[in-house]
Amino acid sequence: MTANAIEKVCAELGLPKGDAFTQDVIYELPEIYRTTLWLEKYADAYAKPGRSAVEKNLLMALMLDVANDLVAQADAESDRVVERVLDFLAAHRDQHEHLIDYWALTGEAPEDCFALTERIRRLQSVLKER
Repeated sequence: MTANAIEKVCAELGLPKGDAFTQDVIYELPEIYRTTLWLEKYADAYAKPGRSAVEKNLLMALMLDVANDLVAQADAESDRVVERVLDFLAAHRDQHEHLIDYWALTGEAPEDCFALTERIRRLQSVLKER
């Protein structure tokens, strides 16, 4: 991910972009930015016309990470937004194939997977049938 895309997305959404010691802004965002409300904001930003492929990859990685946290917390309020994210993932599967593979953890036992893995595997299965 390019620094320009990170700066643009962070500025647009009002997210902290970290400092020289921040390795990956996506995974280091404070909890305040990892809620259903913020996931909805990320989804709205993803859907914005004119978004570059790099920005979409950044936003999708962020959305999946936050969605995973919400699924792990069994946050029922987030289900609608999580499904919206998965719909984006399916619609742009060619662009995000690497993220689908990462989150699916193919071959791993369910107890060794992410909270979101089961949903990603179902999505992956549906996409293969098409």
